[in-house]
Amino acid sequence: MPEVQSFAMPMTESADLVVDGGRTTRSGAAHEVVVPGDKSVSHRALLAALLPGAPATLTVRGANAGGAVRALLPAMRALGLGVRAEGDALVVRQPVTPQPQHVRPHPDIDAWPEDVPYLHTEGSSAAARLLIGVLAGTGTHAVVDGDEVLRHRPMDWLVDPLTELGADITYLGEPGRLPVRTAGPVDRPGTVDLRVGSAQARSAVVLAAVAAGLPVTVRHPVRSRDHTERMLAAFGKLLTGTEREVVCGDGGYTVPEAIDIPADPSLAAYPVAAHLLWSDGGVLRIPRVCLNPTRLGFFDVLRAAGADITYEDRRTTAGGEPVGTVVARGGLDGVTSVRVDSPALLHALIDEVPLLAVVAATLPGDSWIGCAEELRFKETDRLATTARMTEAFGATVDVADDGLLVRGGSALGAGLVPGFEDHRIAMAAATLAMALPGRTTVAGGACHRTSFPDFADVQRAVGARICEDSNR
Repeated sequence: MPEVQSFAMPMTESADLVVDGGRTTRSGAAHEVVVPGDKSVSHRALLAALLPGAPATLTVRGANAGGAVRALLPAMRALGLGVRAEGDALVVRQPVTPQPQHVRPHPDIDAWPEDVPYLHTEGSSAAARLLIGVLAGTGTHAVVDGDEVLRHRPMDWLVDPLTELGADITYLGEPGRLPVRTAGPVDRPGTVDLRVGSAQARSAVVLAAVAAGLPVTVRHPVRSRDHTERMLAAFGKLLTGTEREVVCGDGGYTVPEAIDIPADPSLAAYPVAAHLLWSDGGVLRIPRVCLNPTRLGFFDVLRAAGADITYEDRRTTAGGEPVGTVVARGGLDGVTSVRVDSPALLHALIDEVPLLAVVAATLPGDSWIGCAEELRFKETDRLATTARMTEAFGATVDVADDGLLVRGGSALGAGLVPGFEDHRIAMAAATLAMALPGRTTVAGGACHRTSFPDFADVQRAVGARICEDSNR
């Protein structure tokens, strides 16, 4: 098995999650739970406040309150916007007199630019990448940085096409990595080809083109989440294209004064998986979930394998996102092994790969999750860490260059399981532990707050016995 990259294994700082297997509610019970707003849509909605012509006050209702979204807020304040929470909404106000923060010195870099805003995005790749795109579109001078883990994640995926379009972006440390300085705007209309299917890379270039008012065509190798295009189209921006191409046309747009965020399907996957893993009947309903087809891969794969998952109460929001109620019935009895062998399908469940792997470990036969090279550049090398986490339960997982072969039929058991300070790994481990007899401790599992602050509460509402333990 390939070694986990050194940068991907920070010292455990979060509290552990302790899970006692078994469901607390009666067999066949009906449940309804609510999950937080979509993280990806929340980032994009907040960044709409940085687009030219944004309203004086933008209210983002139902935004995800996790650490990845909150990482964007100090950066926005450093750019001169006022951001505060009002109930379940984030309210962004402008103009506010900018108060640029001087760049902090770093021992590895000799010369830092002065008198420009310093935008630290913690460990959020979405915040950093999308922010770079908007800044490149508006020509804003700033430094974008992140924590030591984020500093090792690729930024050339988006910086290269942005510089092709004329943007002035300079690496201040290691080439292809944060920190970067943005100085001059994109100013060349044209066509760019992305090397990867990353939705963050594509969104960064699209946001730059729209902010600059340039006609730009962005070609990409695989269909992936399209929240940026849906949001901009809902604003009235002319966007056309195909599954492999986005064309940003002429014409303006209007950023509304309020944007509603649907519930996150990647977060809904955890209570659905817990419900199915218990296999004790009953019905689980999760309302207001984003049913964007580029995000439903986890559910689609399990549906194809025989799981009873349906969508009800469908409608489309003013922001262009389809939403509805996800309904899971019964369990995994009769469900077969799963297979992910197309890039588009992988991207539709890219955040749920660790969760799909632990579910696959309980199914008969061998399951394959492929086309997943990009997972090596997440918060951890998620191919390696997913395998190690799943193996800690007793499963057999083979790691390939581009995927995971999960061999079903192994006897799984509770115990001490690594969370790798990766929220997706930790939540997947805790979810499997709910269905296994005995007590499981997920080391550092409270890192779930990065994307799902209410993870333990939601799983308890479904019937889990889970708590935090900071005593080591």
